[in-house]
Amino acid sequence: MGTRTDAFGWCYPRLQVRPELRQLQYFIAVAEELNFTRAAERLNVVQQSLSAGIAQLEALLGIKLFERTTRSVRLTNAGGAWLPYAREALATADRAAEAARDLAAGRAGRFRVGLAATAALDLTPRLLGAFAERFPLVELAIEHFDCHDPSGGLRERRSDVAIVRPPLTDDGLELVAIGTERRFAVLSADHPLADRATVDFAELADEPWIDIETDPIWWDFWRVAELRSGPPRIGAICRSCAELLEAARAGTATGLVGESVARAQSWPQLAFVEVREIPPATLAIAWRSDSLGPTVRNFVTLATDFSTLLPSGPRTQPATV
Repeated sequence: MGTRTDAFGWCYPRLQVRPELRQLQYFIAVAEELNFTRAAERLNVVQQSLSAGIAQLEALLGIKLFERTTRSVRLTNAGGAWLPYAREALATADRAAEAARDLAAGRAGRFRVGLAATAALDLTPRLLGAFAERFPLVELAIEHFDCHDPSGGLRERRSDVAIVRPPLTDDGLELVAIGTERRFAVLSADHPLADRATVDFAELADEPWIDIETDPIWWDFWRVAELRSGPPRIGAICRSCAELLEAARAGTATGLVGESVARAQSWPQLAFVEVREIPPATLAIAWRSDSLGPTVRNFVTLATDFSTLLPSGPRTQPATV
């Protein structure tokens, strides 16, 4: 065990081995019961093992914990003084075990959620608020991503899960669809088509369009490549929805947005016109296929329950993971 010497030359035992949790449980039970038989019954161990455990603990600590006679058991002064420390150590171990269980079940820890231009969705704050309420020990880290990264940070592993609008290049990502929303053209308020409720895409095909350096599959969907005979005429280079709105407001280019953006607020000097006969935008929860942990699973399960809060229109059926 070794010893240490203080300034006055007194020698004290130096502990090199810490007490085991089992020994702490034995000591606390006997200290509270002041009876070895009752303590053994409480712990569901044989009394001989309990007595041996206490003796080992006393030898380890170098102090006598109990005064024992044939009729009584009482704490020594040292035993009474050490009891709060034993209780604190055992409680800390219990909290550590509970924290590990919470982490393993996805009920605790830091969880990064990426929003890929989906902040305008009514679903987004409701979903995040409900998740925080259901899992209060989970620290939510929310990050917004512009059109340059429609994966919501998943490809660069900056997010654990993301709310996205597929299609996306399949690069190790998994998705579960939670709904759809219609797509609207963004036009300046004085554009010839601005007062229309709906338009055909053919009426927009020759308009100057925005361009974005981004996922090509995602961008083909938003510029409706399948209905074009060639590449669009580019009027502005944009990275975000805000830049698209400014380009449309200035009359230099147009593009498409989801209905949630069009309905989010009254945008000065802008008009949003529904485009007929093009498929709606899918809304989905996405994650990396190699990172489906319990917290992701909890988030996806909750998101499918909240899918009824999306804007009206065609819906995808919630999927399971």
